[in-house]
Amino acid sequence: MNDFEKINDDILNSLNSFTKQVDADSADRFNKMRECSFFDPVPSEYLLEIASRSRIVHFSAKDKIITEHDVIRPFYVLIFGSATAYFDHRMVGHILSGECLGESAFFTKEAPTRSAAVLADGEVIALEMGQLDIEGISDATRMFMDKALLLALFKKLQAANRHIPANSMN
Repeated sequence: MNDFEKINDDILNSLNSFTKQVDADSADRFNKMRECSFFDPVPSEYLLEIASRSRIVHFSAKDKIITEHDVIRPFYVLIFGSATAYFDHRMVGHILSGECLGESAFFTKEAPTRSAAVLADGEVIALEMGQLDIEGISDATRMFMDKALLLALFKKLQAANRHIPANSMN
């Protein structure tokens, strides 16, 4: 094993250890969530409920976080790292640390399919909430999560609008 492989293994072991630690300790999970810009609109007392219903997961470089056309299941907020979204094998966006993906899971009771594939750019640590976790949160917490999601969707819409050529608006 060369020095680069040893350093890479050490980094991966450290990230895996960090992921397990944060997932095992809800106070650590809460603190990491509090650092994410996505959760800015959620007061701490409501964020505690979300922290208790979520998990921390780790993805390696090129892992599929979401597969295009799969039934929507979990919702994610990236705590560390970044990912790229692809539609029909074309890159359509980037998700950065602090941003969410899979937000449709929050807005629908049906089982729609994913509109894009999302691959980890490198090592990614994310908060994950499944459909049952989402359905179980209180109405008050849901109100703040809806606000956070609407702000996130607004930012995504603004970013998409910046990619529309000015002459196509005529």
